[in-house]
Amino acid sequence: MSLQILLSTYNGEKYIRTQLDSLLAQTYQDFKVLIRDDGSMDKTPEILEEYTHQDPRIVWYGCENIGVVYSFFDLMKHADMTCDYFAFSDQDDEWLPEKLEKAVKMLQTNNSDDPVLYCSDKIIVNEDLMPMDVHVRRDIRRPSFGNALVQGICTGCTAVWNQKLMETLIKHMPNHIENIVMHDWWLYMTASCFGKVCYDKGAYIRYRQHQNNKLGAMITKRQLFFYRLKQLSEPRGLIYRQVKEFVATFGKEMSKENVALATDLLKAEKSVFSRIKILKSKDIFRHKIDDNLVFRIILMLGKL
Repeated sequence: MSLQILLSTYNGEKYIRTQLDSLLAQTYQDFKVLIRDDGSMDKTPEILEEYTHQDPRIVWYGCENIGVVYSFFDLMKHADMTCDYFAFSDQDDEWLPEKLEKAVKMLQTNNSDDPVLYCSDKIIVNEDLMPMDVHVRRDIRRPSFGNALVQGICTGCTAVWNQKLMETLIKHMPNHIENIVMHDWWLYMTASCFGKVCYDKGAYIRYRQHQNNKLGAMITKRQLFFYRLKQLSEPRGLIYRQVKEFVATFGKEMSKENVALATDLLKAEKSVFSRIKILKSKDIFRHKIDDNLVFRIILMLGKL
């Protein structure tokens, strides 16, 4: 079963060799790598060119800087649709050798004509790839569309998905990518709306934390607390815009139940009564008890 890895780079000269070496060291070898460089101004293009000569499975193309979300959507547009599976990759992590093999085996176990997404936990490491002391527990119990409306549980660098899900994504590209919070959140929404999400509690990736991370992991309760305070103080609306974009993109294809969930949430943007309805709902939620409480506070304050 063939697989294509979609990797976006930007000024990644410090870490990209480690990541590419870990891809090439996978126990599952039926893959190729498509890399989009997002306007790097360092030696990243030279390193990518070096690796294309080292292994013909690696191909890259360079474009102007458009940002991480746009870059990954552009990679999907250029994906090889003859492949059976697809995976996202960041430039600064290190994959354990069995990462792809674990994902493909779970996808094959859940073999289906429907869209299927695999994602997993990750090992949080520092710049030197040493494990960090993580105090924030990740608790994933029930992947669902109702959860996907308000929480992205799929970390893109762990994501692997089948051809049917990719066909769905390509057929229904959003018109306004600026309304999408992150590409991996959109992936989770699409899979949970039209198919199945398989979450692996195992961790097969060293997820590097450094000062240039576009998005990092919350590893301490103090860090998480101040992040939540920031959520309460900042003007919001990103989640509402993302859900509106999703409905505009997929509305005619969605089930009545999922349309109803999305509609209920969107009504809450302007209606206090609709917010109270969401508070009572068991279908729209975040996974951890404290996260769910914060979500409800943000909802009632109109900060989604």
